[in-house]
Amino acid sequence: MIKNLPIEENPREKALVQGIESLNNVELLALILRTGNKEESVLQLSQRLLNEIGGFQQLRQITYAKLVSLKGISKAKAIAILSIIEIAKRLKEIPQNDIMLQTPEDIFLYVKNEMMFLSQENFVLICLDCRNHVIKMKTIFVGTVKTSLVTPREVFKEAIEMNSSKIILVHNHPSGDAHPSHEDLSLTKNFLEIGKMLDIEVLDHVIIGWNQYFSVAAMQFVMCEKE
Repeated sequence: MIKNLPIEENPREKALVQGIESLNNVELLALILRTGNKEESVLQLSQRLLNEIGGFQQLRQITYAKLVSLKGISKAKAIAILSIIEIAKRLKEIPQNDIMLQTPEDIFLYVKNEMMFLSQENFVLICLDCRNHVIKMKTIFVGTVKTSLVTPREVFKEAIEMNSSKIILVHNHPSGDAHPSHEDLSLTKNFLEIGKMLDIEVLDHVIIGWNQYFSVAAMQFVMCEKE
């Protein structure tokens, strides 16, 4: 059990001392699983589970049948994992208009836990009110972000339906490198021009990498502390 682990390997103690946000993905999963087995500690079991399903991001689509097919994952452990995933999904659906995004760092912190782990490029729209409060965040496109594929029509249609006066564009680079491509910059310019015509301000286009981001509005690359 977790309580029997050495202090330096005990995620519960680490969370109490350093805060829950200090835990890595394996340690968070270990807290949910609680126990290992005769062959593995709970941390080893957590690491193997993530390895076998293809990484942390794959928990988003994991099924009960898949979980119980894995060695060491009992019915109770599977249900515990699925319950946490369901809580996360429901929290995401709660209106978040009390959240204000004013800087590229605000945007990065708002989306990083979801977007850093994606294995494909996701193009996301964040709709804001006139005071920069979040009205809605929606994934518009999944795949390689190109001007020819990510068209303004759906983006601005969503913004108009949400009565949004400002929008933020966000997409991730699965490679982990947040530096923009020529296509990224061209895409941003296109959206800025259309936004002016529609009187919808495009505040920024933020590219998410692994513990790093690039703000096209500020033309600034930022490397964050590794977790």
